[in-house]
Amino acid sequence: MNNVRDFGAVGDGVTMDTAAIQKAIDAGGMVNFPPGTYLTGTLYLKSYGGLHLEQGAKIVASSDPADYNADDFCVQNRPRYHEEASGAHLIVGVEVSHVTISGDGIIDGSRKAFQHTPLPSGKYEVDKWRPAQMIYFVESDHINIRNVELNNAPYWTCFIHGCEDVTIYGVKIFTEWRTRNGDGIDIDCSCRVTVSDCIIDTGDDCITLRADLQQLKNQDRPCEDVVVTNCILKTCCNAIRVGVGSGIIRKAVLGNLVIRETRTGICVVSKYGAYAGVNIHDVKFHDIIMECKRPFLIQSSIKGPLDAEEQHLIDLEFTNISGSADRGSLIQGNPGYPVKRINFNNLNFVYHGGEDITEQPYYTEFRNNCPPEAFHIENAEDVCFDKLRIDWSKASDKFTHTASTRACKNIVMKEVSSERPNLEK
Repeated sequence: MNNVRDFGAVGDGVTMDTAAIQKAIDAGGMVNFPPGTYLTGTLYLKSYGGLHLEQGAKIVASSDPADYNADDFCVQNRPRYHEEASGAHLIVGVEVSHVTISGDGIIDGSRKAFQHTPLPSGKYEVDKWRPAQMIYFVESDHINIRNVELNNAPYWTCFIHGCEDVTIYGVKIFTEWRTRNGDGIDIDCSCRVTVSDCIIDTGDDCITLRADLQQLKNQDRPCEDVVVTNCILKTCCNAIRVGVGSGIIRKAVLGNLVIRETRTGICVVSKYGAYAGVNIHDVKFHDIIMECKRPFLIQSSIKGPLDAEEQHLIDLEFTNISGSADRGSLIQGNPGYPVKRINFNNLNFVYHGGEDITEQPYYTEFRNNCPPEAFHIENAEDVCFDKLRIDWSKASDKFTHTASTRACKNIVMKEVSSERPNLEK
């Protein structure tokens, strides 16, 4: 390994070590960081190499915009102006192969340098400039991120975009909940990806599966063959989000998860914002314990049922999921374009609260209200609940039903245990 100190890195947390670290990277192979604090701007990784951080080693992001890549440094990159983020990154891998980030050290994105003033909403105000994704791999393959801590990202923590054969194992991610857009791991248009044995505590989505083809050179990149397992997730937003973009998400399995202190456990939405919508199918969730406000949000559009054609959202399966909640789950297609073939097997939830229940013409992810049932189902076909148990003993009497349906076909409920009425047509 190339020792960064042999290339002039000081590691005192004050000296800017960018040039020395980049020289070590450019020399080829793995780069080793002995104990110390290494202040740096953007680092450009090379194929068949990477970074290894010994215990006690910390890479810390510079607070100076001049130390980062330009927004147009590669054709795949783009600023996120709508979220007040630039196109800058701390660690970059563009069209690289066989790259590893490993070790028992820490990579710190210096969030406080870019967001430190709380807004009335509770989130931090974004200063005039902030970097985008802290770790950014695009159209790369055989990427391995193992055991490191990724802390205090000013935006998303780890972005895997248009990549193949990616392993993320044993990683700890912490982003304070007040961090705006503080995602954990975003897997976008990537295939053969495994995420396992990670602990993620973030200010936005913990893990996302996305299909945003914009900017990629290869426009034929579905997000597929993804496995997420053995992780502990905590967030004020969604523990798991599936959706965003205009491509395809398919063949994914997410299971053996513990979700705690979270707003939404599992969010699957085809159309988000100005995107055309994602074709989502063959996604399975299993063996999950969740402590959340809302267990499931499954929607064609983030704005609720719209009179518009939708992308396919079919063949979802949820098995062996239990926990606590205080808001009803939403399953909503569009009029004439239903969500289809959704199976729930062996669900067991204890419900609390219910004070924010209000009758509404529609419900969405971002409206702070709740339907008066555990499952609000609208514009859906072939939805099956097999072994559903709801304990209402700690919930408000405002919850009136186990489930309600609007404009649905073939909703099946088998072996339901609940003292509230099972189904309202």
